[in-house]
Amino acid sequence: MKKMRFDMENFGPWEIDVAPTVYPPREDTELLCRGVSRLTGQASKAVEIGCGSGVVSMALSTLGWNVESYDVNPYAVACSRANVERHGFGDKITIKEGGVGEEGWKVPEGTKLIVWNLPYLEPPEEGDPILEPIEEASMSDLSSGGWSKVLLDSLEGPGNEDLTVVVLFRTDPISPSSPSDWISSGWSSRPIAMERIGDEKLEVLALWKTGSGVVEDREELCESAMDIAMGMPDTGWQRIIVDSQLSGRGRRGTTWESNPGDLLASWKINRGSSEISTPGMLQIGVGAAICESLNCDLKWPNDLISTSGEKIGGIMIEANSSSPGFRIGIGINSSPRDVGGVACSGWSETMGIVPLETVFRIVDSRVSGILEYIEMVPDINQELLEIMSWKALSRSLSRGVQAELGKEKVRILGIDVNGFLLVEVGGREIVISDSQSITWRYLEI
Repeated sequence: MKKMRFDMENFGPWEIDVAPTVYPPREDTELLCRGVSRLTGQASKAVEIGCGSGVVSMALSTLGWNVESYDVNPYAVACSRANVERHGFGDKITIKEGGVGEEGWKVPEGTKLIVWNLPYLEPPEEGDPILEPIEEASMSDLSSGGWSKVLLDSLEGPGNEDLTVVVLFRTDPISPSSPSDWISSGWSSRPIAMERIGDEKLEVLALWKTGSGVVEDREELCESAMDIAMGMPDTGWQRIIVDSQLSGRGRRGTTWESNPGDLLASWKINRGSSEISTPGMLQIGVGAAICESLNCDLKWPNDLISTSGEKIGGIMIEANSSSPGFRIGIGINSSPRDVGGVACSGWSETMGIVPLETVFRIVDSRVSGILEYIEMVPDINQELLEIMSWKALSRSLSRGVQAELGKEKVRILGIDVNGFLLVEVGGREIVISDSQSITWRYLEI
């Protein structure tokens, strides 16, 4: 039995007993504790999966949660029970053997929060185990889909509409457990803590059913999806997807042209944009998130493009004084086509033949991850929004793009908090707003 001291802001100090084969508190444990400490709202019943030494369960209890904890390792169960009792959490934490993937296991009734420090070690090569067998089972990810997918599958169906799941993923290098599985299944995600430890990037993500599982509105034909969104209720996660629209609006008063099978959708966001960021930054941030899932690039200020610069879709934000909140309209081509003599691309070229329903679920989840109000989950961090936005924009710039303002070539420097473009032209640094015309020329490589 090994003794350790766990002490971080808000939690501890706790003297912890860690038995052989039990995962000890490490940097990822502290990162997960930091993530759950940022949750908001009323604490009630939580479940921890893979409790190890019991530290995360004790942190949850410190925050007011009643915790039911599970581990497949019987030594971890015994270890956690001893640590929980020693530090006075016995009346708030119950430790049980078992967990996700075990026959008959299901989420206990009344659970509002699930927390899991996902196993993210690479599965061992056959015949060459890295750890003891019982430790290997609790610390290594599955080779196909990962343990994350097993948890996701266990939550399918009704009954988890108000459940929040907090999971620590390894996102670089990519592990078998991936947030993309949740996003394509209609769950939203929002980072609440992240850290690079050595050559690994770890992220704590909060996950929830997009719109609490409420189904979107649908129309076969309308004048404009954005106009319909304006009249939608002033509460909840409101969105509409249409098959065809007669006068869909594009940027600067243009008309958005579409074909059957394209994505045409609008969202009514029932909160002020200033609660999160500026309209310009939100437009770019939403585009950046969508590009990550659709495997495409982002062109400032609001175009989704292929790696060769062909337009795939666009994003537009509107607001007016007669309607509270604001609206987002998104149009994405399903396949390549020629529009007014200009070659355009579609998601079939960036992510393959994917059904419209799947693309909508992905886009809906991505929009929600940035904009939906969730009582338990803090809004996306402004600095993170700026980083992900610039990362998406710079990816297309790095492929070879020349920007021109009028007849002058400009050097792109970055974006400001309003989502405006910072450029250098003629030795001067200037700010380009959405209303100014900038020309992009994609260089042949």
